[in-house]
Amino acid sequence: MKTVEIKKGKDTIQGTFYKGVLSVPNVLGDSVSEISFEGKTYKVTDSMVDERDDLIYLTLELPKGSSGEKSNDESVKG
Repeated sequence: MKTVEIKKGKDTIQGTFYKGVLSVPNVLGDSVSEISFEGKTYKVTDSMVDERDDLIYLTLELPKGSSGEKSNDESVKG
């Protein structure tokens, strides 16, 4: 899980990104089709609003072979 910053107009919103799902405070609305952070733009494939915590969970389309987590460059022996 990592913390990311998303710019919306002049505001910066902090969220968390884990396994292709971005969770941010519900200030973006549920009609987001694309979102950019860390210099990359991602297509939003699904969104879900959690009204209890006022968060929105955005499922992002990631490039094939990417889990949304940074690699530690260590090979896995099996």
